[in-house]
Amino acid sequence: MDFSGAAAVLLVSCAVFLPGCAPTSWEPVLGEARWVVPSAGLPLETSPLASNNNVSIALHNDFLYMAWRSAPSHFASAESRMYMASSADLGQTWHYEATWQLGADVREPLLYVVDDTLHFQMFEGGTNPLAFEPLHTWRTQRDEGGQWQELESWGDEGQVPWEVIVREGGAWLTSYVGEHYNLDAGPEALDLRLSYSSDGLNWEPTTVYTGGASEAAFQFDSDGALWAVLRNEDGDNSGFGSLLCTAPTEEPTSWTCPTESNPERYDSPRMFVHEEQLWLVARRDLGGPYDQGLSELDFEDQRRTYLLDYSSRPKRTALYRIDTANHEVVHVLDLPSAGDTAFPSVVKLSNHRFLIANYSSPFEDPDRTWLAGQVAEDGTGIYFIELNFEPQ
Repeated sequence: MDFSGAAAVLLVSCAVFLPGCAPTSWEPVLGEARWVVPSAGLPLETSPLASNNNVSIALHNDFLYMAWRSAPSHFASAESRMYMASSADLGQTWHYEATWQLGADVREPLLYVVDDTLHFQMFEGGTNPLAFEPLHTWRTQRDEGGQWQELESWGDEGQVPWEVIVREGGAWLTSYVGEHYNLDAGPEALDLRLSYSSDGLNWEPTTVYTGGASEAAFQFDSDGALWAVLRNEDGDNSGFGSLLCTAPTEEPTSWTCPTESNPERYDSPRMFVHEEQLWLVARRDLGGPYDQGLSELDFEDQRRTYLLDYSSRPKRTALYRIDTANHEVVHVLDLPSAGDTAFPSVVKLSNHRFLIANYSSPFEDPDRTWLAGQVAEDGTGIYFIELNFEPQ
């Protein structure tokens, strides 16, 4: 007789009703992937193009909001547009909210809620598909009447916001500015910033790292200490790859980072917390590591070589566990993904249930390289998948 179901019920009951009695561990279990872009449930006002590769989701007043970039390809385009839709049934059907098309590239959507106000921001880039040209960051808020306000520009020119974490009524934001993807730039090409806002609009920035780090996911542990995973793609005196940095509870802007980078690279990183455990969702590089230790090459040649080799390898979107005791990023499992993939967004549905939005090339060709996925005619779509933590 199979008692596994009953055992799970007893464990959950124990954790809920009996003080001091709780599961000793939790196992992350994935549901089935469900494509939402394109899908029959989308509003008629949206017309997704081939590449749908940036996405952000947020829950607000019992509705799920989703913003996503749609363009002819992964690369910068004047035809790029940002769509916004909302759903009362977690993405089975959608209500049209807005479209923003600036005649230039738009990327890095961010949805977040502060003081019961839904905020949205994105950055405007150029139109050259072979260049990364961040120009302005735009933002708006949804008013009480359900309308999105006029876009307004904010922040420094060229600044790229990456992640917002709302905590104890305030918001924390990571962003970066500098010469990202400038192959001739030195090892201090970028300033990584951490900013705080009490209202989601007025930000107080502090530079927390100078070097090759751009995208930075972060979260706070149960003691209030900050943990961050930095993508060190451009490289610096620590090498290339990634950095796992920390900051004490009383000084979240005082980051301590390793003197040597982890040679593995975690692109488009997002972090979340379950039962005091920190988790990371990010791109996994099959056939890496990113930093191949080619010390015989000068710094600029290492950067060129690593970028080229990285583009020619397959990728996955993966779930990682942050081992805070040993300061390590530990691979746990892969999400359905292939080719051009990984721009996750995570919302908490209940104590042990999370919804992940992500993009990917079609799953049927798992060996497709990242570059092949970026230029393929079948493009990329956005899917939802539930992540449940089951007691052990």
